[in-house]
Amino acid sequence: SLMVGGRSRRARVVNAPTDGAKRPAVLVLHGGMGSAKVMQANSGFDRVARAEGFMAVYAEGTSFAGDERHAWNTGYLLRRQVQDADDIAYFDALIERLISEHGADPERVFMTGGSNGGMMTFVYAVARPERLAAIAPVVAAMFTFETRPAAPLPILLINGAKDEEVPVEGGMSRNPLVRRAQEAPYKPLSEIVRFWVESNRSAAEAKVERMGTLTTTVHEAGPDGATTVSIVDSAGGHGWP
Repeated sequence: SLMVGGRSRRARVVNAPTDGAKRPAVLVLHGGMGSAKVMQANSGFDRVARAEGFMAVYAEGTSFAGDERHAWNTGYLLRRQVQDADDIAYFDALIERLISEHGADPERVFMTGGSNGGMMTFVYAVARPERLAAIAPVVAAMFTFETRPAAPLPILLINGAKDEEVPVEGGMSRNPLVRRAQEAPYKPLSEIVRFWVESNRSAAEAKVERMGTLTTTVHEAGPDGATTVSIVDSAGGHGWP
């Protein structure tokens, strides 16, 4: 538990070190109307964290429409529902707490999330790239390119070509419930990838690999830059892979 802007916030921490050593931390963000508990149950990160020796941190947004439904303030989706919660401040405080009290290695803090959690991953990465080692937004999109991250940040984008809630071609969600909470259109995936290639000083030319329904596009890191990778599943919809 931690207080942020006068509000009580929380996160679930799994596999933190007990021997005083520093350990990588992967922050895992639930989608809209989700929770840390549900994301822990559905994402599969507990098993991977214990097998690979990192801590999994299930962050939690602000509750609305009942205590088990939470969302993130991405600025353009569900902002009103979470009463303009300052989630940038939440992650600042959470990362500081993980470093100071739970043995997180400040050089190896990673962030991923699905849907609304992936959108929040984009938002925090643009605002605080220096606090993260890499990010992996899943079935998510950006709403604006007005601000660029101040430093390169390795990124892996994972999207489904058949996603109706966050279409890869951008625009408004085809889910009426989501569309009513959406205050701006999604940027197309192609433009989001280009934004990160330019911000990361990645190679303009990409290496493309196709395997089954997956197309993986890799823009290698340039001098003093970072790698930008996009995976699109031609059979994938809106959900955790």
